[in-house]
Amino acid sequence: GSCAMLGLRRLTAHQLRAFAAFAGEIPHDAIQKSFVLSSGPGGQNVQKNATKAQIKVKLDDSATWLDNDLRMAVVRRLANRINSSGEVVIESDRTRERSLNLTDALDKLRSTIYEVQREMGARKETEEDVAVVRERAARAAHFRLAEKRRESAKRENRQSHAEL
Repeated sequence: GSCAMLGLRRLTAHQLRAFAAFAGEIPHDAIQKSFVLSSGPGGQNVQKNATKAQIKVKLDDSATWLDNDLRMAVVRRLANRINSSGEVVIESDRTRERSLNLTDALDKLRSTIYEVQREMGARKETEEDVAVVRERAARAAHFRLAEKRRESAKRENRQSHAEL
């Protein structure tokens, strides 16, 4: 079905819920936008026009547009960007145009949420996984050392023939 087309065949129920938790849409009423003087590119323009975009988003219990677990994980990830009012503050002064900086700030927020969501759905490494990796490394090291011994013997063999 449609899950197979999206590559969701092997996801667990928890992973599917995390996938559905954020579809990329941030409600307009959840965002407070402002523009301030920029230090970015733009020459004299940046001293005259407020082109740096600043968005503030409250990620408290009122943020019903995010799954609660995902919201808490995003708050942990962006803890250093939360102001005293409990708002996540994201800025962009990448360009000299307001609209592009606003879009960039929103993209930063959106990509952070996607990244956190992806990490939440990631499979946790088990002790069995670690043991398998360790076994493969040991087997590879054994093979590599055996190959070195064969190559060494081959070179030694050449030298003994040259002395005859």
